[in-house]
Amino acid sequence: MLNITLNISSQKWLIVGGGQVATRRTRKILAANGTVKVVSPVVSKGLERIGKRSKKIKILARAYKYTDLQGVNFVIACTNDKEINKKIVTDARKMKIFVSNASDNQDSDFSFTSNFKLNKDVEINFSTGGKSPFFSKVVGILFEKNLKKDLLKLYKFLKDTRKSNLDYQELTSKIIDSGLLRKFEYTNEKNIDKIIERLNRGKTTHE
Repeated sequence: MLNITLNISSQKWLIVGGGQVATRRTRKILAANGTVKVVSPVVSKGLERIGKRSKKIKILARAYKYTDLQGVNFVIACTNDKEINKKIVTDARKMKIFVSNASDNQDSDFSFTSNFKLNKDVEINFSTGGKSPFFSKVVGILFEKNLKKDLLKLYKFLKDTRKSNLDYQELTSKIIDSGLLRKFEYTNEKNIDKIIERLNRGKTTHE
């Protein structure tokens, strides 16, 4: 798996299934300005509410058809029937469409990450490649609750320092002098040395 950040504002998604997984995925896609078509004989109350609020979701209360794949860019198979999910994956790949099988992460072309926004510029994502989404969610919460304040300070410092066009050696020296790394609860002097060593290893410029 390769983790990337994708602009999906012009992408069309097909979600087959109407349960909690479909509801969570729909919320995430709509939040990123994607367009969703949900196909399922029965949908959750959450999906019903979303359908009433958003013009970017279309809910078709029926079983999946092969023609549902026409014109879509991504597919999520999340019914409660593994065989149906498998058929959807097979159909999508015939049409060269990226597909995710919620009942089998090994049979998926992509998976979703757990994430939280540090600020308007930075979003941090956590992924286990679909093997344990709940672990990713827990780690994300731990980061947000315990590290957000100090991470924001470090981000602001590095953003301001970036304007000086320092090389990595000079930048890491400034990080050490600032004492910001010492504010993180589980960071001691020995660990700071290891962090700086990794930052300096083979680096001459920074982005």
